Amino acid sequence: MTRIRILFILLLVAAGMGAAQAQGLRVGDRAWYTIRGGLFLGVNQSFHRGDVPMLPSAENGFYGETNGTNLIFGVHCEKAFTRSIAMGLRLTFDQMNGTVDGRFTEPYRIADDNGVTYPVVRDHEGEYTLQYLSLGVYAKLYPLNGPGFFVLAGGSASTLLKGDYSHTATIVEPDWARGSESPRLSGGIPEANDVRFAAQLGLGFDFWFRYGFVTPSISYEFALTPVSEAKWMDNWNVDNVKVLVELTFPIP
Repeated sequence: MTRIRILFILLLVAAGMGAAQAQGLRVGDRAWYTIRGGLFLGVNQSFHRGDVPMLPSAENGFYGETNGTNLIFGVHCEKAFTRSIAMGLRLTFDQMNGTVDGRFTEPYRIADDNGVTYPVVRDHEGEYTLQYLSLGVYAKLYPLNGPGFFVLAGGSASTLLKGDYSHTATIVEPDWARGSESPRLSGGIPEANDVRFAAQLGLGFDFWFRYGFVTPSISYEFALTPVSEAKWMDNWNVDNVKVLVELTFPIP
């Protein structure tokens, strides 16, 4: 259902941008065909799917799915080759953090002062910090002969800067032990992939102003590489919805 909602939002945005393009936008060819560069800032909505471990240091850890929202930023440059096609490069500091939690009955019992044993139920929470430096290449197709509305497709290769986790567990049953916490565990994600590959599809709109372009865009990034090669979580992937705002200036 999440992906269906995302596709629906993309269609609505495309319809609105198409209506804006129909009003007409005129930019000199010199500004359009020169190499352009700039900065961008955005939000990364990450969807962790597959076997996302509650405790990645143990093969019998609990699994789930999660999502997280992070700020991302970077620099880019691009060049239009025709009125309809432009290509570019993007260097991004990417964050794909997430939290997974759940309540589980432990495979053991504990005894009170009278020797009566009880099952132990605990709330588990795992937090993941994933940071990458990504180099992406993309192509823009302007169906109405841009600048203006465009469809974007591309791919990226990322190097892992940080891949950490932390884990906490708190007893909720029996009542007399409620609130007791286990020692906090933390460390690096085992066998984390140092390189991540992804593909991307999206759309956006170039707004011309006196010195360049302001370009909002939205895209969906499909992970092609799992977070880790460890056998108990080698299908843990992170897809992202990226919402960016770019400032782009012609380079003399």
